[in-house]
Amino acid sequence: MSHLPKVLSQKTRLRFIVDHPFHLIILGLIITLLFAWQLPNLRIQTSIYDLAIEDLPETTLYESFKKEFGTEEIILVVARGTDIFDENAFQKIEHLARKFSKIKGIRKVLSLPGIKKDMDVTEKWTLADFEKIIGPVSLFAKNLLSADKKTTVLTLLLEDVTTKDRIIESVEEIIVREGKGISLYQIGMPLVSKALAEYTKKDFLRLPPITFLVIAIILFCFFRNFRGVLIPMGSVLVALIWTFGLMAWTHTPLSMLTMIVPIFIIAVGTAYCMYILPEYMAAIEKYQTPKEASFACFEHIAFPTTLAVITTTIGLGSLLLNRITAIREFALFSCFGIWSMLIIMLILLPAVFALLPIPGAETARYSSKKGLLDTLLDKIIHINLHRQKIVLPLIALIALVAIGGIFRIKVETNPVGYFRESTPISRQFHDIYQDMAGSFPLNVVLDSRSDDYFEDPAHLRTIARIQKYFDTLEGVDKTISFADYFKLINYASNNYEKAFYALPQEGFEVRMLMNNFKTMLGQDTFDRFMNKSLSKTSILLRTHIASSDDFLRISIIRSPGSGLSSPRAAASSRMGR
Repeated sequence: MSHLPKVLSQKTRLRFIVDHPFHLIILGLIITLLFAWQLPNLRIQTSIYDLAIEDLPETTLYESFKKEFGTEEIILVVARGTDIFDENAFQKIEHLARKFSKIKGIRKVLSLPGIKKDMDVTEKWTLADFEKIIGPVSLFAKNLLSADKKTTVLTLLLEDVTTKDRIIESVEEIIVREGKGISLYQIGMPLVSKALAEYTKKDFLRLPPITFLVIAIILFCFFRNFRGVLIPMGSVLVALIWTFGLMAWTHTPLSMLTMIVPIFIIAVGTAYCMYILPEYMAAIEKYQTPKEASFACFEHIAFPTTLAVITTTIGLGSLLLNRITAIREFALFSCFGIWSMLIIMLILLPAVFALLPIPGAETARYSSKKGLLDTLLDKIIHINLHRQKIVLPLIALIALVAIGGIFRIKVETNPVGYFRESTPISRQFHDIYQDMAGSFPLNVVLDSRSDDYFEDPAHLRTIARIQKYFDTLEGVDKTISFADYFKLINYASNNYEKAFYALPQEGFEVRMLMNNFKTMLGQDTFDRFMNKSLSKTSILLRTHIASSDDFLRISIIRSPGSGLSSPRAAASSRMGR
């Protein structure tokens, strides 16, 4: 008898709802308006970093790298013509470089005209002289200049700003306005992130309405009346307003994962309403008044509906243990949406049903007839009961095939793979590494744990030796290191004699060239590849790799015989986490 007060309490609450429907509907309307008021504040913020785990050692390592060497976020502007060293083409590229350098958020622009300006202190070189002088400089090959000298890349080094959309839009405006007579496009990880955000927004605005429409058509085909469509669709719509209103209220932006929430709520919420509608149709045949029909319906359906929501919540709630923030947000707001549906079904729907008039005789007769779905379900049940010798082995076979497929599951992140091959972002990603190095950066940090370690000429040669090894790795298009720039400085300091495009042999030469480096190329370029204590250096690997699985194969490699105490890899894009 201990459960009797509980049962009576539930009946009392349900009786209150059906006896005071206007009060509860008005309350539900007020709550819905409060959440709807926040919807204009809902933001869409999608990035490849959504799947990053903040407390991983690799993430800590990446943040440490950014503090020491600066961010390696880059945008590459690819310029293609008939001859880069043509006077008009070269001036066009120089003009573009100046325009890009004025964009707020771009800390430096690396370009061939900029290199010429730094190297030609006398300002007397012709383009032919410059072309001849940079001939031996391997640093520029596939980095700034293609082998056929028809393509060059302007590398835009970005500040570590929160959003890069404004920079990308400013660069695109310059490309459109100034790009006449030369082929131009931009590519890089910030472009991939921006494209993901745009496609996420389009899908968010397009897929839920399409899903609504398809489900509404199916419901109308089954029930043949608007009541069977409006009740589930209206309930789901209110739950969506509550859910996304809460996201806007808590300043949680829509991401690649949370954009799935509306589709999930539409699908699951409609299914929950399907538990209620058949029971309601049966109740209106037995009772004469809407209130009694509503009371009888929800007296029977409340417990199984609540149990279904609880079990769904337990499944979704397990995702809250995941360490990825975007997955936890998906789980949290999906659970909120499901519980919103429960509140709507057990409080607002009884009130609505208590006000709806009993359907006419024609609707009642139709509801008692077997439809297409009922006929199909009867046939399935008949097969299950009378063809068990066929059905059970067939189910077992399907299960075995499915179990075998589990071991073929591959886990990885490929942001470029999210796009169709026909999209501009995919085409440009694959186009750039046909003539130049790929647009995805990977940084390898060599840590000697000893101050002034890289003042020793032998240790500079160690950088070059490790870099040469990285050049052999599959997927690595170009490597750039402190040693490359040091050879360039030595070359420039010795009147561009080809024999001096090499690393110095003596310690005093290294110390002298260190000062020349900062004077000729600037402290910013020096700090990108060497820390202040000369104990750590960074090697930049430019790749066309988009798969995290392939990224990880590179990032775990340790070069043998480096002579360093702890070489470490840090993927500056974090996509390989």
